[in-house]
Amino acid sequence: MKCVQCGKKLVGRQKKFCSRPCKNTFNNLNYQSYQAQQKRGHERKLALINIKGSKCVRCGYDRNFAALELHHVNAKIKEFQLDLRSLSNRKWASILAEADKCELVCSNCHAEIHNPDCFF
Repeated sequence: MKCVQCGKKLVGRQKKFCSRPCKNTFNNLNYQSYQAQQKRGHERKLALINIKGSKCVRCGYDRNFAALELHHVNAKIKEFQLDLRSLSNRKWASILAEADKCELVCSNCHAEIHNPDCFF
């Protein structure tokens, strides 16, 4: 196999790129920059929100996607959390598999789920 950027032979565990510079300059895109990771994470979060129905399953909130979160229904089978960092750096198939274990809730409902006894 050869590097898709420069054509150099791949060695060891390399599967697509021979080096970090080749990965970062592939098709003039910077895949590992902070901005690229943020953009990829937000795009994937928005895709998951759409897959999950675009609103909180408990109260119906749907105004701001930053306030929507994926809650693991059974924490015992949770492999990783679905935060922006995980969303931008993991394979889409593993993200979808993890999202299947979750329900879409707003931040307020999520806080109430995890803190059911906190009242004034």
